Amino acid sequence: MPRRAAVVTPRIPLFLILPVIRKELKRAGEELVRIVVKKVNRHFYNISVRTQTIPHLLQSVQRAGTPDRKEAPT
Repeated sequence: MPRRAAVVTPRIPLFLILPVIRKELKRAGEELVRIVVKKVNRHFYNISVRTQTIPHLLQSVQRAGTPDRKEAPT
């Protein structure tokens, strides 16, 4: 299955970084993998948002309280 392309918002001024990140967090929801903010020049930044579908995330994360392997009954 091909990966989703990252959503890149180019040339965001410094004072608008937080509102843009807040908007992207609401849009991505639980599928959010990472947010990267890179400085382009002076006071402008590119914001890259990477998401992934939920089933893939759940396979790689072990839930707390579950045993690593099945224990033999005693």
